Amino acid sequence: MEATKIMRVAMVGDEFYPDTGGVPTYTWGLGEALAKLDVEPILFTHAHLGRPEEEEIGGLRVKRLNGFVAPRLDRALSFRIARDLHRDIKFGRFDIVHGQDIYSSMALQSIHSAYKCGVPSVLTCHSVHKTGWFWKLIHQPLVITMKIADRIIAVSNATAEFCRELGVSNRKIKVIMNGVDPSKFNPADGSWMRTRLGLGSEPLVVTAIRLVKRKGAEHLVAAFPKVLQRVPDAKLAIAGGGSEAANLHALIKKLGIENSTFMLGTLSREQVIKLIVAADIFVLPSLMESFGLVLLEAMAAGVSIVCTRVGGVPEIVEDEINGLMVPPADADALADAILRVLDDGELAKKLRANGLRVAREKFSWEKTARETLTLYETMCGEHAKYRPHY
Repeated sequence: MEATKIMRVAMVGDEFYPDTGGVPTYTWGLGEALAKLDVEPILFTHAHLGRPEEEEIGGLRVKRLNGFVAPRLDRALSFRIARDLHRDIKFGRFDIVHGQDIYSSMALQSIHSAYKCGVPSVLTCHSVHKTGWFWKLIHQPLVITMKIADRIIAVSNATAEFCRELGVSNRKIKVIMNGVDPSKFNPADGSWMRTRLGLGSEPLVVTAIRLVKRKGAEHLVAAFPKVLQRVPDAKLAIAGGGSEAANLHALIKKLGIENSTFMLGTLSREQVIKLIVAADIFVLPSLMESFGLVLLEAMAAGVSIVCTRVGGVPEIVEDEINGLMVPPADADALADAILRVLDDGELAKKLRANGLRVAREKFSWEKTARETLTLYETMCGEHAKYRPHY
């Protein structure tokens, strides 16, 4: 009896552990889950200071390629990396090439290499943006690559609509939502983080985001004085780095809430998890959001969530059931929602319980991986059907 063939998948992207954020979390979660199926995933990314060139993390083999990386963009801009990546795809006997992000230079190049080498390819889109004529114009080079790929995975229906508006054919788009692993969230870690912050039982409001305009951190900061008027011992912890960090520091000082606010900077993946578990409320104040993977993580940690009604967020959060949603860029509404959770123990208990149930029952990396594997198999079947035979 012939043994089942192991599918080899080249996952390619610029961002991976120890980077933090939605894309590295997606790549890690999906890669680990695929490795538990009949799949051999190998991740190609660029070199990272302090990490070995090759290692294995949870069954996911990682290969880091050396070459120039734009430091602030965290994107490979190197002929050497492009050459080595193309070589690995050409001679690696891969069944599928999977680019992890439409804004990753390595992922985009992998799609072109796969096309030249006759390997099926798929590209994941994690984004939503404005789609007026100017945005469509500057996205055209990217759209060309998206059209070369055999499929586009959209992490939400909002993201799928963004791809359609860019001109990607609807038949090429497959919505496969992100997952979460509740086992990674240990309640004991909350005590560790509170001790590190010098806190006891004070109410703790947390966010963990990139500090850029579209994430809306300024509106959360602006909301906090109103929270402190009613709950003077409440604390706000902001994890993340980015171009808005200096502006947020200045706003915190201007509002006089320095003694109630922790600006934690960029934390490791492990530290972010411990911070979420320590929270009474997790807030995502985004002005635009494709999915909101960190909301799933907060739900899996059993933490009440407050978020804005934008992008793909309503696809995972049901208002008043497993979270509270408010309009974007509305500091008063954010403050009122935070205060509702802090004041109403029964509401907080309901949000936590329903959030945990949704995370466990509807979203898992195993489910995401199985849907992704089904797509891989469909693509391989199509390629076999249309590939010339001599």
